[in-house]
Amino acid sequence: MTFTRTCDGLLATWMRSGRRKPLIIRGARQTGKTTAVRSLGEGTPLYLELNLERHDDLAVIRTCRSANELLERLKQRNNLSDLPEGTLLFLDEIQEHPDAIEWLRFLYEDSPELAVVAAGSLLEVRLREEALSFPVGRVEFLRLEPLSFIEFLRATNDSRIADDLTSQLERAGEIDEGLHELAMERFRQFLLVGGLPEAVDVWRETRDLVAVGAVHSALRQAYSEDLLKYRTRGTRHLEAVLAGAPPFFGTRFKRRNLAPGEKDKPVAEALKLLEQAMVIYCVTPTTSVSLPLVPRPRAARKLLPLDIGLALSELGVRPEHLAAQAVESLLGGRLAEAFVGIQLLARNPRDSRALSFWTREGSAKSNAEVDYLVPSDGGVLPVEVKSGSAGSLKSLHRFLDASGNGLGVRLASMRGGSEQLQVNLGEGRVLSYTLRTVPIYLAELVGTVTMRA
Repeated sequence: MTFTRTCDGLLATWMRSGRRKPLIIRGARQTGKTTAVRSLGEGTPLYLELNLERHDDLAVIRTCRSANELLERLKQRNNLSDLPEGTLLFLDEIQEHPDAIEWLRFLYEDSPELAVVAAGSLLEVRLREEALSFPVGRVEFLRLEPLSFIEFLRATNDSRIADDLTSQLERAGEIDEGLHELAMERFRQFLLVGGLPEAVDVWRETRDLVAVGAVHSALRQAYSEDLLKYRTRGTRHLEAVLAGAPPFFGTRFKRRNLAPGEKDKPVAEALKLLEQAMVIYCVTPTTSVSLPLVPRPRAARKLLPLDIGLALSELGVRPEHLAAQAVESLLGGRLAEAFVGIQLLARNPRDSRALSFWTREGSAKSNAEVDYLVPSDGGVLPVEVKSGSAGSLKSLHRFLDASGNGLGVRLASMRGGSEQLQVNLGEGRVLSYTLRTVPIYLAELVGTVTMRA
């Protein structure tokens, strides 16, 4: 189950760097962290892996009191007099022995000839429980989300489609009709399968959505059990929030609605735990129209699932539902917004897991909300997920008017394109701007090819 991922190139660049620091890969369980590191290890002089969920590997590390002792133990274990330069040492599920996180600092300072990677599905959760932190300035970070749509195409033997979509959008700004129809077919498949590697692998081998659904059920149970084993108190609230979250995917929510009848504080704690485990994500509202995007901490946030396929499985969405109406209309538009949010999070594994949407609240006539704001080389890019005409983009127009930005993006089940528009804002004011329409399935490319249009 090896797929080509965006992170592969980033890992290779990190490996070649003469100033590399130990790399910590963040991500929920089953997003492909271990597979990516093992693939990187195939090109190194020596690859050593300790998975601390395995009893024998954990026993090795528990006998060590320092990073130097660990290296000596690894030499003994592998019958080596020394570790060759360029050795890749992988400490998987490092949260099982949090003291080892501090050793990363000393591996960086004392053994710079080694390449060290650490990963864990519940790193932030365990660090919080143990009141520990990452060595500041001594480590680098990479984040791994489920496969994006482009990665899904490459993983399921549709690399030609992926390449043509990317090149046509960048070169012409739109997708030709035949390719668009193919992409929409694959897009609907992706919505049901999602990007979790095991589900993608089963789909690639079987093309059986029932088998994919069984994977989703097993993963859903695994996430729940994972979190509960690190939670000695408040398990009822954690289970309640997990069960109550799906109806709010892709929309704003209030905590009390996630677990009706429960007290706010334990529900807030459960929600925070799920965010730290990267099982869900809360998009932050802002009133900012330029960088930095200052959050509104008391305003209702927007809820995103880890994976679109897993979410649709929980919501009971079936192929016939996707075939019956436009994706942007399904579940009141929440499905499309959730998909886009997940794709935007997956854009750059080097970036922090940060995503905002814009709000302006006042009288009923002046309220506005832009689905997402994407920082880019040209400033803050407002993104709307819509199927309607340009005239329905009133919130986008208000943002552009307030920000002075001359470019807005619409994501829709359309082939793409660019329009120069003038909109009457009333009181003699006219907004002139460029509306760039991008096919919704290429949401991950927003902010890259878009700004060069």
